[in-house]
Amino acid sequence: MQNRIPEYTSVLFKKIPQYLLTKRNQIALVLFVSIFTVIFINITQPFDSKQWLNDYTPTKYLLWSIILVCIGMTVVAISRMIMYKYSRNPKHNITYLKYAIWVFIELLLLSGAFTILALIISKNLSSDYEPLETFKEAMWNTFFVIGIPYFICIFYFSYQERSAKLKELMNENIGFKSSNLISLRDSRGVLQLSVAKENLLYIESADNYICIWYKKNEILKKQLLHITMKEACEQLVETSIVRCHRSYMINLDLVKVMRREKGNLFLELGETGVREIPISKTYGEAVLRRLVPIS
Repeated sequence: MQNRIPEYTSVLFKKIPQYLLTKRNQIALVLFVSIFTVIFINITQPFDSKQWLNDYTPTKYLLWSIILVCIGMTVVAISRMIMYKYSRNPKHNITYLKYAIWVFIELLLLSGAFTILALIISKNLSSDYEPLETFKEAMWNTFFVIGIPYFICIFYFSYQERSAKLKELMNENIGFKSSNLISLRDSRGVLQLSVAKENLLYIESADNYICIWYKKNEILKKQLLHITMKEACEQLVETSIVRCHRSYMINLDLVKVMRREKGNLFLELGETGVREIPISKTYGEAVLRRLVPIS
C-alpha cells in the first residue's frame, strides 16, 4: 500500500493566507497586542510587580506598564517587519509550521526579556527570584499576552477576508452567471437585481433611471435602478433582452404576439396587466432579425 501523509501534516506545510502577511494587518496585530498586554499586566500584575514601584498607585503602575509594553512590543514589531520583508520575496513561502515557529520564537524572546527584567529588579529589591521558575511564569504569562490576542486577530482577519470576498462576489456578479439568470448592476457597479430570465418581462426608461418589470410568484413587480438605458444595453448585450425603442427593452423569448397597427409595430407578452411594447424604426430591423431569423 502507498504511504499517505497524514492530513494534519500536509496542512502544516501549506502556505498561510496572504492576508496574515499584509503590512496593514501586521501593524494592526502589533497595536492590538500592545493594548491587550497593557490591560493584562494591569489586571494580573505578574511577579508581584506592583512592589517594583515606590509609592505604588494604579496610575503610576499604568504608566510604568505602558513603557514596559512599548519596549517589549518593539521586539514584536521588529519581528513582524522581518516577516513582512521575508514574505515579499517570491522564493520564500511562510507555511503554517513556519508561522507557528516564528510566533513561538517571539514568545521565547519576550519571556526571556521579562525574566531578565524581573531578576534585575528583584536584586535591587533584595528579593529572591529563582531563574527557572521565573522563566516558566514569564512563559505562561507571555502565552496569554501573545496567544490570546494573536488568535483574536487571526479570526478577525479571516472574518474580514471572507466578508471582502463576499462583497467582491456580489459587486462583480460572480456566482450569478448562470445561463438562467439575468443580472443588473447600478452605476457604481453594485449588483442590485438577479432574476430568472423567464421572469424578466421588459425594461422601461425613466430619465437617468430604468424601471425593470418582472414576475415574482406570478405577481408583476418593478424595481427602479440608477443606470441609463445605454448602460443597461451594455450589461445585457449577450442576453435575450434587447432594445426595441428609445424607451424600452424587451425579453424576446417571452414575446407572444407581434402585430402591425397603422404602420407601427407592437410586441405583446401575453401577460395580464402588461402593456404592449412599441418597436421604433431605429431598432426595428435588429429586433425583427432576432424574432424572424432569415434562413
